[in-house]
Amino acid sequence: MADDLTVFEVFGRERKGEPHRHAGSLRAADAQMAVVLAQELFCRRKEYVQIWVVPRTAIHWAPDGDAPLGPEPQRVYRIGEGYRGTVEKWKRFGGDGDASRG
Repeated sequence: MADDLTVFEVFGRERKGEPHRHAGSLRAADAQMAVVLAQELFCRRKEYVQIWVVPRTAIHWAPDGDAPLGPEPQRVYRIGEGYRGTVEKWKRFGGDGDASRG
């Protein structure tokens, strides 16, 4: 009997406009039974305005370590270290390096 069951992942949306979040997993014979079980198991604890039930085999992901969207962009300007050489540049171009004087 356990071999006949499919693993489904359950996603729920708590309020309109919010994203669906993973609520948990369950085993069921088919999608209709998975929806009924999901309502019984996960809607008791939280009120969802919508739930999705997806067979685990239908979910695909990129393997760890791969960068399907390319390398991460360099964003050193977001950290203070990105401005470490600013004082030296001011001095080189004739300023005194005092950036506090607007």
